[in-house]
Amino acid sequence: MVVPTLGDPRRLETLIKALAAQTLDRGRWEWIVALDAPSLDAGLATRIAALGGVCVARSGGGPGAARNRGAETARGVWLAFTEDDCTPAPDWLERAAAAIAVAPEAQVIVGSTTKPGGRPVHHQRQDAPLYLPTNLFVQRELFARSGGYCEDFFDAASHVYFREDSDFGFTLEALGAVANAAPDVRVEHPDEHLGFWDPLRWARRHMMDPLLAARHPQRFRQSIEVHTLGPITIRRPIVRACVSFVVAVIAAAIASALGSLVLGAELAVVALAALLVVWAKWRFDPRRLLVVPVVPFLLVAALIQGTVRARRIMRRKK
Repeated sequence: MVVPTLGDPRRLETLIKALAAQTLDRGRWEWIVALDAPSLDAGLATRIAALGGVCVARSGGGPGAARNRGAETARGVWLAFTEDDCTPAPDWLERAAAAIAVAPEAQVIVGSTTKPGGRPVHHQRQDAPLYLPTNLFVQRELFARSGGYCEDFFDAASHVYFREDSDFGFTLEALGAVANAAPDVRVEHPDEHLGFWDPLRWARRHMMDPLLAARHPQRFRQSIEVHTLGPITIRRPIVRACVSFVVAVIAAAIASALGSLVLGAELAVVALAALLVVWAKWRFDPRRLLVVPVVPFLLVAALIQGTVRARRIMRRKK
């Protein structure tokens, strides 16, 4: 089992307790802590070692790079991935082992990751598996053949990371990997984006979207933030709303400056409608009103920066 971490004691304490409660015989699994930080609290290091955990050296390249370093250290036939803020069910590893035993043809086992209360982490089409590294099992030979997690989905200057899990999943699909869903292999992930500034962090990470689109154009279009309402398919509604808001605001300002006040007012209404769609992501929380109007501008800027970055990376890889 590989767990990337920055060494936050609050996150690791919960994970340590969950792993100590695992029902699978301790001799059948190993725990590798892939530290992506200068050091680890001495007390935590002692507790991890007492549970048979092994810490690997700092990678400094984000969670994808940390997972790769941890996978290099692993000795098992299967690699299990979770994250340091997750709480695996006590029978997590036992049920995963059972899922592997009954499906020898499987090369990937995708477990179920939920939020507190059993809510799904992501709403996704049922025919599109989520390769979330919160609850993922991959044959080590397949992991090596895939090249592991692409480490370009991390920006060292801003420490932004995103989409490395989707990229890894798309790479596995391109290799023809056999992936089985195992809904009874359960992990709980805490709610995200609860802090006041978190919507801005959420917007900033879309810098990685253009790279994913460049590496997997068809799968990006078919699988990333695709929602269905009956016969209607809606792709990336929040991103589209952000772009619409920015365009409408700029157009309204230009129209008003040129004396077209009626057109400016109409465009302002369009901008307001788009902003309501963005605000809906945070359930119309009134506390977000001061931050939400900034989100579209930051997201569009991130997409532009990401497009330039993706082109540079793709040219370098040719």
